[in-house]
Amino acid sequence: MSPFYSGKYLADAEDIVIVTVNYRLNIFGFPGAPGETQNLGLRDQRAAVEWVRDNIKQFGGDPTKITIAGQSAGGVAVDYWTYAYQEDPIVNGVIAHSGNVFSFPVNTAGVPEKNWNTVVVAVNCSSAGDAMACMRKADWQAIKAAAAGIKPTPSSSVLRSIPAFYPMPDEDLVFSDYLELTSSGSFAKVPLLLGNNNGEDGYYRIPAFASGVIPTADQVTSFLLESFTCPVSHQAGARRHYGVPAWAYCYMADWDNTRLYPTSGAYHGVDLHMVFGASADVSGLPTTADQRSLTKLMQHAWFSFSNNPTSGLGSIGWPQFDPDAASLIVLGQNNSPEAQFVSPSQFDHACSNITLAGTRTTVSSVADTTSLPL
Repeated sequence: MSPFYSGKYLADAEDIVIVTVNYRLNIFGFPGAPGETQNLGLRDQRAAVEWVRDNIKQFGGDPTKITIAGQSAGGVAVDYWTYAYQEDPIVNGVIAHSGNVFSFPVNTAGVPEKNWNTVVVAVNCSSAGDAMACMRKADWQAIKAAAAGIKPTPSSSVLRSIPAFYPMPDEDLVFSDYLELTSSGSFAKVPLLLGNNNGEDGYYRIPAFASGVIPTADQVTSFLLESFTCPVSHQAGARRHYGVPAWAYCYMADWDNTRLYPTSGAYHGVDLHMVFGASADVSGLPTTADQRSLTKLMQHAWFSFSNNPTSGLGSIGWPQFDPDAASLIVLGQNNSPEAQFVSPSQFDHACSNITLAGTRTTVSSVADTTSLPL
């Protein structure tokens, strides 16, 4: 396993058991095969959490204190979870780093099936009487190679495309209208900690550069608002409206040993270095005293939430999200090891005119939840 995701330092620092689960990706997890069960990768995640519930006691864990966390597509996945398993969420807390159901678009209807059929043809299964049976007997490496040859679908941003094999609405685990579900409170009422990094584009610029694209400042601003800042405010505000404890953060630190390149900044995924505390292992460069202090702060916060999602963060002085108060938790500003609390409007003031990337819909007021029905 990559040292980037190693939970050993967090487990050493706090009284917590870290479980990293495997699940199917690409065509194997999200095949798009017509008439077949979809979103297999998400179903793998459910099976893994059920296993944790049934077995974690043998590893010193408490099955009544399960928190699921994910970053990027993982953040989307744990948010999908809250809508799919309203009646039996198993978990009592959710942590979503840089991704939720409003962050990233899915492919339009028909695209997943077309991509699947392209692979079926490529591995010579199109003329089989039972294409699925043929695919199950085909060489998995040939399937993987054929799937890799299908280009992602362009999206509204030059910094983001849609993978060819990706979660698709099946109205079972993934739904078509998250705005309506959210406004009606149709999600599991479990506490939520979510946030994003201040310079998410620092990561997304790499594939863009590789494609010969240099995004403009306006393109970057729109991308950050529609995929991160505004989805975070929208979800935090919706939870607050329905009485569900929610905390929102923005990570801003930029350390020598976490950079992708000199100006990568607080890019997509960099906050995981702090939560897992493995940046020296990954980079081979030492940490600074302030970096270690901020790591300790964030590890204790993530533990406090997981240990008691309802009030654990309150016990360390972190305020619940409130669009009208200094409640956005800013971490690592100017590489400070202390948390700061500011009004969400410092970041999300433009969200009322932003199209949320995951819905392709402009919400009249993302941070204001007064229009949500009681």
